[in-house]
Amino acid sequence: MPQRGLIIAATVGLLVIALPKSPDAFGTPRQAGRVGAQKSVITIPQSLRTEHEEIHQALTEATRAPGRVGAAAKELAAVLDPHFERENQIALPPLGLLAPLAAGESPAGLQEALAMTDALRKELPGMLEEHKRIRAATEKLRTAARDEKAPVHEQFAETSCRTRTNRGGNPVSGSHSRR
Repeated sequence: MPQRGLIIAATVGLLVIALPKSPDAFGTPRQAGRVGAQKSVITIPQSLRTEHEEIHQALTEATRAPGRVGAAAKELAAVLDPHFERENQIALPPLGLLAPLAAGESPAGLQEALAMTDALRKELPGMLEEHKRIRAATEKLRTAARDEKAPVHEQFAETSCRTRTNRGGNPVSGSHSRR
């Protein structure tokens, strides 16, 4: 799992760098509003969707825990939800184009991917700052779970922290949320 995370982070970085900056790369005006807010024709890879679902389930369960564990999980979810939503709008969908692009194809959704990577390029500093808040909230959950002797929730927080720290070397936490 940590290697997959590193590969994902490197791939997103390459997409942000490699795809040209383009207010309208194909000469077509962009729709008004926030990029990625519409339904995408690009599909997030199944492995990432599965990982998100697993994290979502674990965090949802942690929010139901009594005491400090539940409170810390709710704090994590509050930080994670908007970040996760935006990540699903602009950071992860372009990864769905990698296989066809690597095969030399010109898949549908390239213009949409350019808009997403442009938005990601602009929002990346803020998203990385969010990662710091997510990491702090994850550590708070881990500590609460350890103190409250809740090993399942402690393991979830510990795994999330370790996985996210390994993505691109940034000290970030699970960029995923409870929905």
